[in-house]
Amino acid sequence: MEDTIAAVATPPGEGGIAVIRISGPAAFSLASLFFRPSKPKDLNREPGHTVHHGEWVDEKEEAVDTVLLSLFRAPHSYTGEDVAEVSCHGGILLSRRILEILFRAGARPAEPGEFTKRAFLHGKMDLTQVEAVLDLIRARSDASLRAAARQLQGGLSRKIDSLKEELLKVTAHLEAGLDFPDERLETDSEEDCLRQMEQVGQEIRLLLAGFERGARLREGVLTVIVGRPNVGKSSLLNALLQRDRALVSELPGTTRDALEEEVQVGGVGLRLVDTAGISGHARDPLERLGVERTRQYMKEGDFFLFLLDGSEDWRPEDEALLAEIRGKDFLPVINKADLPQKLNFKKLEPYFNGSRPPRISCQTGEGIPELEKRISERLQTKNILQESATLTRLRHKQTLENCLAALERARETGVKNLSPELALADLRYSLASLRELVGEIYSEDLLDVIFREFCIGK
Repeated sequence: MEDTIAAVATPPGEGGIAVIRISGPAAFSLASLFFRPSKPKDLNREPGHTVHHGEWVDEKEEAVDTVLLSLFRAPHSYTGEDVAEVSCHGGILLSRRILEILFRAGARPAEPGEFTKRAFLHGKMDLTQVEAVLDLIRARSDASLRAAARQLQGGLSRKIDSLKEELLKVTAHLEAGLDFPDERLETDSEEDCLRQMEQVGQEIRLLLAGFERGARLREGVLTVIVGRPNVGKSSLLNALLQRDRALVSELPGTTRDALEEEVQVGGVGLRLVDTAGISGHARDPLERLGVERTRQYMKEGDFFLFLLDGSEDWRPEDEALLAEIRGKDFLPVINKADLPQKLNFKKLEPYFNGSRPPRISCQTGEGIPELEKRISERLQTKNILQESATLTRLRHKQTLENCLAALERARETGVKNLSPELALADLRYSLASLRELVGEIYSEDLLDVIFREFCIGK
């Protein structure tokens, strides 16, 4: 923390601009060594949140580039330290040269995520907000972007703080009763404490119930296209991606393995999977492996597009596939609307509540916008776009599960009129779990795991 660190904060490669971030106690003095302002000034006396025009020079006073220097004074900066940011023309060689000048002058290369780690250690954000920074950078859809923004603004943090406050009240009442048994203190009754514990437990259960929704927001809804061979699954993948990604052929069995791509529909990210068609007879070992991979995706999928050929009658293979996905969340889709229609879709009527399945033509593009609308509507019913505090990471889920288990033990102790010391031990563990979730208590190993995912410069 006493070192002054530096790194390129913008993506590598050529571009209009590159930003080199310097953070630490010597940030301003290091910048002063090589920044020559257009108008004479002492950077160490300039206020924070100001931008200055000038030239960047090397140790020999040779000009390197015309730059803008932005100053942010502690604690009102991203890291909570003095921060200087050099905005130069984009280019790998130019930004690297400015960095090398800083390193020779005493700055240290920043480690992955070290700027954000310093922000956490200086109390600028808690651990859930740190993770939201990474989710914001990696957002794959409008919905995941909004969820990450809510978490960065403290949506989950405020919820956890509220739960901590309730548990602290219960803990304080129990401790007061134990420490001053002969005093007539105004403490809650045992029934009130049990009621508060149950209420907190219920709120934690609601958060845990939303974990799958949060995971889908962050990673995308695993959407599997299923159907018998040659119904147009690869063509549908290409149509939704709006580019030719999968190989398409009139010969059945062209797709031998699953192909996964990302696409956004209705603001929600989809992990869209084109699978090998399932038929009653696999012709070779490779095709059998493709069918096995399809069945694995059918077990793991969140949502299914059940594709049928509208130009042919219902087949036993369609019936078998319907039996496999019955009970799962799926949307039947009738392809080849540009050909004479022969399919009787009465078997599908129970899944539409009187409405008809979307008809499309991957060949002409007919019906694709309507299909996207129907997919969006179905995803809305899964509450994926719900505006609320959401658990997005397995760490959140596991920590809250530990918290809930200890809280339930504490409540059971109270119900059975056992020793209050036992209930207090479990309550303290629950509180420690909540504090660990937001990073009030942490281990270096935990920080290493979290910040390992970050890029250098963030």
